[in-house]
Amino acid sequence: MIIFLFTVVLLVILYMMYKAHHDIVEFRTILDDRLPKPFQQFQIFFISDIHRRKIKNETLDQINQNINVVIIGGDLTEKKVPFSRTRKNVKKLKRWGAPIYFVWGNNDFEVQPDKLSQLLQDEGVTILNNSYVHIQKEGHILSLIGLEYNPYMETTYDINSIESKGDYLVLLTHRPDDFYLLDSMSQNNIHLVLAGHTHGGQIRIGPIGFYEKGSFKEYRSTKILISEGYGYTLLPFRFGTKAECHVLTLDRN
Repeated sequence: MIIFLFTVVLLVILYMMYKAHHDIVEFRTILDDRLPKPFQQFQIFFISDIHRRKIKNETLDQINQNINVVIIGGDLTEKKVPFSRTRKNVKKLKRWGAPIYFVWGNNDFEVQPDKLSQLLQDEGVTILNNSYVHIQKEGHILSLIGLEYNPYMETTYDINSIESKGDYLVLLTHRPDDFYLLDSMSQNNIHLVLAGHTHGGQIRIGPIGFYEKGSFKEYRSTKILISEGYGYTLLPFRFGTKAECHVLTLDRN
Protein backbone atom coordinates (compact mmCIF):
# COMPACT_ATOMS: atom_id res chain seq x y z
CA MET A 1 0.00 0.00 0.00
CA ILE A 2 2.81 2.40 0.90
CA ILE A 3 4.59 1.66 -2.38
CA PHE A 4 1.35 2.26 -4.29
CA LEU A 5 0.75 5.62 -2.59
CA PHE A 6 4.36 6.65 -3.14
CA THR A 7 4.03 5.77 -6.84
CA VAL A 8 0.81 7.78 -7.17
CA VAL A 9 2.34 10.82 -5.47
CA LEU A 10 5.46 10.58 -7.64
CA LEU A 11 3.38 10.35 -10.83
CA VAL A 12 1.29 13.36 -9.80
CA ILE A 13 4.44 15.39 -9.10
CA LEU A 14 5.96 14.42 -12.45
CA TYR A 15 2.70 15.34 -14.21
CA MET A 16 2.60 18.75 -12.50
CA MET A 17 6.20 19.40 -13.52
CA TYR A 18 5.36 18.41 -17.10
CA LYS A 19 2.37 20.78 -17.15
CA ALA A 20 4.52 23.62 -15.82
CA HIS A 21 6.92 23.26 -18.76
CA HIS A 22 4.57 22.18 -21.55
CA ASP A 23 3.94 25.40 -23.46
CA ILE A 24 0.70 26.28 -25.18
CA VAL A 25 0.65 29.05 -27.79
CA GLU A 26 -2.89 30.37 -27.94
CA PHE A 27 -3.84 31.84 -31.30
CA ARG A 28 -6.85 34.12 -30.89
CA THR A 29 -8.62 36.52 -33.23
CA ILE A 30 -10.28 39.43 -31.42
CA LEU A 31 -13.12 40.87 -33.47
CA ASP A 32 -14.17 44.45 -32.83
CA ASP A 33 -15.87 46.74 -35.35
CA ARG A 34 -14.51 49.75 -33.45
CA LEU A 35 -11.01 48.82 -34.65
CA PRO A 36 -9.84 51.25 -37.37
CA LYS A 37 -9.58 49.51 -40.72
CA PRO A 38 -5.81 50.15 -41.12
CA PHE A 39 -5.27 48.00 -38.00
CA GLN A 40 -7.08 44.96 -39.35
CA GLN A 41 -4.86 41.88 -38.96
CA PHE A 42 -2.69 43.72 -36.42
CA GLN A 43 -0.72 41.01 -34.59
CA ILE A 44 0.26 41.12 -30.91
CA PHE A 45 2.48 38.62 -29.13
CA PHE A 46 1.56 38.70 -25.43
CA ILE A 47 3.47 36.91 -22.69
CA SER A 48 3.32 37.42 -18.94
CA ASP A 49 4.60 35.88 -15.72
CA ILE A 50 7.79 34.36 -17.06
CA HIS A 51 9.33 34.33 -13.57
CA ARG A 52 12.12 31.72 -13.37
CA ARG A 53 11.58 30.07 -16.73
CA LYS A 54 13.71 30.17 -19.84
CA ILE A 55 11.61 30.91 -22.93
CA LYS A 56 11.82 27.97 -25.33
CA ASN A 57 12.89 28.70 -28.89
CA GLU A 58 10.79 25.75 -30.07
CA THR A 59 7.73 27.44 -28.59
CA LEU A 60 8.41 30.67 -30.47
CA ASP A 61 9.14 28.65 -33.62
CA GLN A 62 5.43 27.79 -33.75
CA ILE A 63 4.64 31.42 -34.54
CA ASN A 64 4.75 32.20 -38.25
CA GLN A 65 2.66 35.37 -38.05
CA ASN A 66 4.06 38.80 -38.80
CA ILE A 67 4.12 40.14 -35.24
CA ASN A 68 3.56 43.91 -35.02
CA VAL A 69 4.20 44.40 -31.28
CA VAL A 70 5.43 42.28 -28.38
CA ILE A 71 3.96 42.91 -24.93
CA ILE A 72 5.42 41.61 -21.67
CA GLY A 73 2.67 41.73 -19.06
CA GLY A 74 4.81 41.86 -15.92
CA ASP A 75 6.66 39.39 -13.70
CA LEU A 76 9.40 39.05 -16.26
CA THR A 77 11.60 37.90 -13.39
CA GLU A 78 11.69 37.38 -9.63
CA LYS A 79 14.19 37.10 -6.78
CA LYS A 80 17.23 34.88 -7.33
CA VAL A 81 16.78 34.82 -11.12
CA PRO A 82 20.10 35.85 -12.71
CA PHE A 83 19.93 38.95 -14.88
CA SER A 84 21.71 36.99 -17.60
CA ARG A 85 18.67 34.72 -17.90
CA THR A 86 16.30 37.67 -18.03
CA ARG A 87 18.39 39.30 -20.75
CA LYS A 88 18.41 36.09 -22.82
CA ASN A 89 14.62 35.85 -22.52
CA VAL A 90 14.20 39.42 -23.74
CA LYS A 91 16.59 38.82 -26.63
CA LYS A 92 14.52 35.83 -27.73
CA LEU A 93 11.47 38.10 -27.99
CA LYS A 94 13.33 40.33 -30.46
CA ARG A 95 13.20 37.67 -33.19
CA TRP A 96 10.32 39.38 -35.02
CA GLY A 97 11.97 42.80 -35.11
CA ALA A 98 8.84 44.26 -33.50
CA PRO A 99 8.82 46.92 -30.78
CA ILE A 100 8.62 45.44 -27.27
CA TYR A 101 6.61 46.99 -24.42
CA PHE A 102 6.72 46.08 -20.74
CA VAL A 103 4.57 46.73 -17.66
CA TRP A 104 5.76 46.04 -14.14
CA GLY A 105 4.50 43.09 -12.09
CA ASN A 106 4.79 42.57 -8.35
CA ASN A 107 7.67 40.08 -8.58
CA ASP A 108 9.74 42.38 -10.80
CA PHE A 109 10.35 44.53 -7.73
CA GLU A 110 12.05 41.60 -5.94
CA VAL A 111 15.14 42.22 -8.06
CA GLN A 112 16.92 45.55 -8.36
CA PRO A 113 14.30 47.62 -10.26
CA ASP A 114 16.86 50.18 -11.44
CA LYS A 115 19.06 47.42 -12.83
CA LEU A 116 16.09 45.74 -14.52
CA SER A 117 15.03 49.08 -16.02
CA GLN A 118 18.53 49.57 -17.41
CA LEU A 119 18.56 46.05 -18.85
CA LEU A 120 15.26 46.68 -20.61
CA GLN A 121 16.46 50.04 -21.89
CA ASP A 122 19.67 48.46 -23.21
CA GLU A 123 17.59 45.88 -25.11
CA GLY A 124 15.35 48.54 -26.62
CA VAL A 125 12.27 47.68 -24.55
CA THR A 126 9.83 50.50 -23.76
CA ILE A 127 8.51 50.51 -20.18
CA LEU A 128 4.92 51.72 -19.89
CA ASN A 129 4.40 52.81 -16.29
CA ASN A 130 1.32 55.02 -16.08
CA SER A 131 2.22 56.06 -19.59
CA TYR A 132 1.23 55.33 -23.15
CA VAL A 133 2.48 55.04 -26.69
CA HIS A 134 0.63 55.82 -29.91
CA ILE A 135 0.96 53.56 -32.93
CA GLN A 136 -0.10 55.33 -36.12
CA LYS A 137 -1.29 53.83 -39.40
CA GLU A 138 -2.84 55.78 -42.24
CA GLY A 139 -4.03 58.61 -40.02
CA HIS A 140 -5.46 56.36 -37.29
CA ILE A 141 -4.04 55.71 -33.84
CA LEU A 142 -3.90 52.60 -31.66
CA SER A 143 -2.84 53.48 -28.12
CA LEU A 144 -1.06 51.10 -25.74
CA ILE A 145 -1.59 52.27 -22.15
CA GLY A 146 0.47 50.70 -19.36
CA LEU A 147 -0.66 50.89 -15.74
CA GLU A 148 1.72 51.14 -12.81
CA TYR A 149 1.70 48.15 -10.46
CA ASN A 150 0.44 49.46 -7.12
CA PRO A 151 0.55 47.01 -4.18
CA TYR A 152 -2.15 49.00 -2.38
CA MET A 153 -4.82 48.09 -4.95
CA GLU A 154 -5.35 51.63 -6.14
CA THR A 155 -4.56 53.45 -9.33
CA THR A 156 -3.80 57.12 -9.70
CA TYR A 157 -3.62 57.21 -13.48
CA ASP A 158 -6.28 59.28 -15.21
CA ILE A 159 -6.72 57.76 -18.64
CA ASN A 160 -9.09 60.58 -19.53
CA SER A 161 -6.17 63.01 -19.29
CA ILE A 162 -4.32 61.42 -22.21
CA GLU A 163 -3.92 64.04 -24.89
CA SER A 164 -5.23 63.12 -28.33
CA LYS A 165 -6.45 59.69 -27.28
CA GLY A 166 -6.17 57.02 -29.92
CA ASP A 167 -8.99 55.55 -31.94
CA TYR A 168 -8.49 52.17 -30.25
CA LEU A 169 -7.19 51.84 -26.69
CA VAL A 170 -5.43 48.73 -25.36
CA LEU A 171 -4.82 48.69 -21.60
CA LEU A 172 -1.81 46.73 -20.32
CA THR A 173 -1.95 45.87 -16.63
CA HIS A 174 -0.27 43.08 -14.71
CA ARG A 175 -3.11 42.63 -12.24
CA PRO A 176 -6.55 42.19 -13.89
CA ASP A 177 -8.43 43.82 -11.01
CA ASP A 178 -6.69 47.14 -11.65
CA PHE A 179 -8.96 47.71 -14.64
CA TYR A 180 -11.95 47.75 -12.31
CA LEU A 181 -10.26 50.37 -10.10
CA LEU A 182 -10.45 52.89 -12.94
CA ASP A 183 -13.34 55.30 -12.97
CA SER A 184 -16.31 54.42 -15.17
CA MET A 185 -15.40 56.93 -17.86
CA SER A 186 -11.91 55.47 -18.18
CA GLN A 187 -13.28 51.93 -18.28
CA ASN A 188 -15.67 52.87 -21.06
CA ASN A 189 -12.81 54.32 -23.12
CA ILE A 190 -10.84 51.05 -23.05
CA HIS A 191 -11.48 48.62 -25.90
CA LEU A 192 -9.15 45.77 -24.89
CA VAL A 193 -7.38 44.76 -21.65
CA LEU A 194 -4.36 42.43 -21.51
CA ALA A 195 -3.46 41.12 -18.04
CA GLY A 196 -1.77 38.25 -16.22
CA HIS A 197 -0.73 37.81 -12.57
CA THR A 198 -3.13 35.03 -11.55
CA HIS A 199 -1.37 32.02 -13.16
CA GLY A 200 -4.93 30.72 -13.38
CA GLY A 201 -4.39 29.67 -9.77
CA GLN A 202 -1.36 27.60 -10.92
CA ILE A 203 -2.68 24.56 -9.05
CA ARG A 204 -6.43 24.07 -9.07
CA ILE A 205 -8.91 21.23 -8.71
CA GLY A 206 -11.73 21.88 -11.16
CA PRO A 207 -13.27 25.24 -10.23
CA ILE A 208 -11.27 25.48 -6.99
CA GLY A 209 -8.15 27.63 -7.09
CA PHE A 210 -6.48 30.50 -5.29
CA TYR A 211 -6.97 32.87 -8.22
CA GLU A 212 -9.23 33.35 -11.19
CA LYS A 213 -8.69 30.98 -14.08
CA GLY A 214 -7.36 32.49 -17.28
CA SER A 215 -10.11 33.64 -19.60
CA PHE A 216 -11.29 35.87 -22.40
CA LYS A 217 -14.43 37.78 -21.51
CA GLU A 218 -16.30 41.03 -21.97
CA TYR A 219 -17.18 43.64 -19.37
CA ARG A 220 -19.67 46.10 -20.77
CA SER A 221 -18.03 46.99 -24.08
CA THR A 222 -14.45 46.07 -23.06
CA LYS A 223 -12.79 42.81 -24.07
CA ILE A 224 -10.51 41.34 -21.39
CA LEU A 225 -7.82 38.68 -21.78
CA ILE A 226 -6.40 37.21 -18.57
CA SER A 227 -3.42 34.98 -19.27
CA GLU A 228 -2.51 32.01 -17.06
CA GLY A 229 1.10 33.02 -17.64
CA TYR A 230 4.19 31.36 -19.02
CA GLY A 231 6.02 30.53 -15.82
CA TYR A 232 5.37 29.63 -12.20
CA THR A 233 6.25 30.88 -8.77
CA LEU A 234 7.46 29.06 -5.65
CA LEU A 235 7.32 25.53 -7.10
CA PRO A 236 7.71 24.31 -10.71
CA PHE A 237 4.22 22.79 -10.69
CA ARG A 238 0.94 23.30 -12.51
CA PHE A 239 -2.28 21.36 -12.17
CA GLY A 240 -5.53 22.27 -13.88
CA THR A 241 -3.83 25.26 -15.56
CA LYS A 242 -1.49 25.74 -18.50
CA ALA A 243 1.77 27.48 -19.32
CA GLU A 244 0.74 29.81 -22.13
CA CYS A 245 1.57 32.74 -24.33
CA HIS A 246 -0.63 34.37 -26.93
CA VAL A 247 -0.72 35.50 -30.53
CA LEU A 248 -3.60 37.96 -30.81
CA THR A 249 -4.94 39.11 -34.15
CA LEU A 250 -7.05 42.26 -34.07
CA ASP A 251 -9.73 42.36 -36.73
CA ARG A 252 -13.19 43.59 -37.60
CA ASN A 253 -16.30 41.47 -38.12
